[in-house]
Amino acid sequence: MTITKKYLRDWEKSARIRFTEEQKRIFLERFGEEPRPHEWSEQDIWVQIRNFLYCGRWEKPSILLGGGVPLPDGVEF
Repeated sequence: MTITKKYLRDWEKSARIRFTEEQKRIFLERFGEEPRPHEWSEQDIWVQIRNFLYCGRWEKPSILLGGGVPLPDGVEF
């Protein structure tokens, strides 16, 4: 999945949020094309944008094991 300007506009309406023009540019650069040979899922895009908005950088999602212990580095999720 890739995103477009229309996708971002629709997302802003449905989520009742407003992205800056700079944020839109960054999101379109990152998610406007598939990362061959892989492809983005809608959840990938949502999580990465959320992380970027809250942290100001792209981060791997924190995955927790049963007791709230983060997975060790290098463990694929």
